[in-house]
Amino acid sequence: MVLRESSRTPPGIAPEYITAQEAARLLRVKAQTLYTYVSRGLIRSVGQLDDKRRLYHREDVIGARARSALRRGQGAAAEGAMRWGGQPVIDTAITELTPEGPRYRGRLALELAREGHSFEAVAELLWTGVLQHEPLRWRSGAAPRDFVQTLNGVARAAGRPPILRMFALAAGMRGAGETVRSEIGRGATLSTARDLILLLAGCLGYLARRPGLRVARGEVRVAELASRALLARPSAQSIDAIDCALVLCADHELSSSTFAARVAASTGAELRACVLAALAAHSGSTLGGGCDRAEDLLRDARTRGDVRQQLSVVERAGQRVPGFNLPLYPNGDPRARELVRLARSFAPGNPRAQLIYTFIEEAEQRLGLRPSIEVGLVALAAALNLPERSASALWALGRSAGWIAHVIEQRLAGFVLRPRARYGAAV
Repeated sequence: MVLRESSRTPPGIAPEYITAQEAARLLRVKAQTLYTYVSRGLIRSVGQLDDKRRLYHREDVIGARARSALRRGQGAAAEGAMRWGGQPVIDTAITELTPEGPRYRGRLALELAREGHSFEAVAELLWTGVLQHEPLRWRSGAAPRDFVQTLNGVARAAGRPPILRMFALAAGMRGAGETVRSEIGRGATLSTARDLILLLAGCLGYLARRPGLRVARGEVRVAELASRALLARPSAQSIDAIDCALVLCADHELSSSTFAARVAASTGAELRACVLAALAAHSGSTLGGGCDRAEDLLRDARTRGDVRQQLSVVERAGQRVPGFNLPLYPNGDPRARELVRLARSFAPGNPRAQLIYTFIEEAEQRLGLRPSIEVGLVALAAALNLPERSASALWALGRSAGWIAHVIEQRLAGFVLRPRARYGAAV
C-alpha cells in the first residue's frame, strides 16, 4: 500500500499512528518543528515499505502537546507578548537561577561539578533532559585538510586575532555548505552540536605558544582536547579542573548571548548560524570581554601594593570593577567561589594566582565587591598557567552547550521572537 499525505489518517492504518500533517496540526507547529521532536527522540516514527513518507506515534504527539502546554503555564501571556512585542520573558525548562547558582534541568550546577559529572554529560542533560552516568566521549567529524590549512592561514595572517573571532570563523567555515534542512532533515542536530563544540575546543590551540587548530582524533573528552590545546603536557588534575569550569559555564538562563541564539533559532537559522549569533553577542566588553578586562586590570600588578593602587585608580574614577557584583547574585556568585576554591587547591603557591586572590580580598574589604564568574575563571586560568585570554575562551566554550540547548528548545516552541519598539522622541 502506498501512503499519501492527507489531513486524515488513511483507512487501514493503525490508529496509534498518524501522518505528519495530522501530527503538526495537533502540536500546532510547522513540519520542521515536528522533525526536531523526532530527532530528539520525543516522538517515535515509522517508515512505510512502499513509500518514503513516515507515520508518527499518536500517543507521543499528544504527550508532547501536553508538556508544551504545561511549560507555558502562567507565563503564556508574557511568552505570547514576546512573539510580537512585549517583555523579554520566555518559558524554559533548561536552567533556573537560584541563590545557590544555576540549576540545569533541576540539577544544581555546583553539585554536578563536585560529583564529577563530565561536561559531555552535562551538555547532553541540557539538550535532552537525560543525565548519563557512564563515561562519555564524543567523536568529531573528519575535518578536511584544506579546512585546517585555511583556518591556520587566516590566523597567521591576522597575527593572533581575538579567540572568539577564531571561534566564529571556524564555526562559519565548518558550516559553509550546511543548510537548516540538511541538519534537521537528517536528524543530525546533536551530532552537529558535538562536532561544533569539539571544533571550538580545538580552536583553543590558537592561544598556545605555537598557535594552530588542534584536531580531535577518535573519541575524546572536550576537557582533554582543550587542555592539550592550551598546555604542552596537561595533567589529569588540570583536565579535571577545566572540565569543572566548563560545567559551571554551561548555561545561565537567558543571557544576552543566549537570547541572540534563540532569536536566530526562531527564524529557522541553521545550528552553527545560531551559535555565531551567540558568539557575536558574547564577545562584547560587558559580557565575555569581562574576563579580558579583569586580566588587563592586573597585567602590570606585581605586588600587593600594585593591586591596591589599581583598585584606588578604579575607585577614584568611579568605574565598575570588571568581573564583580553580578546583580543576579547579591550575596556573591557561587560559581566564582567554587572556581576560586578550586584554583587555590590546585596551585596554592602560584605567584600570579596569589595576586588575583589578593585582588579579590582587597576588592571585597575596601569596596564591598564580590567576584563573579569572570574573575573565578581568571583565577583558575592563572593557577593552571594557561595562556592569556584562556578564561574568556573557556567561558564561551562551556556556554556553547547552553546556547545549543536553547536553540533546540526555541525550535520546538515553533514561534518567531520579534519584540516591538515604542517610538518616541530621543531622550
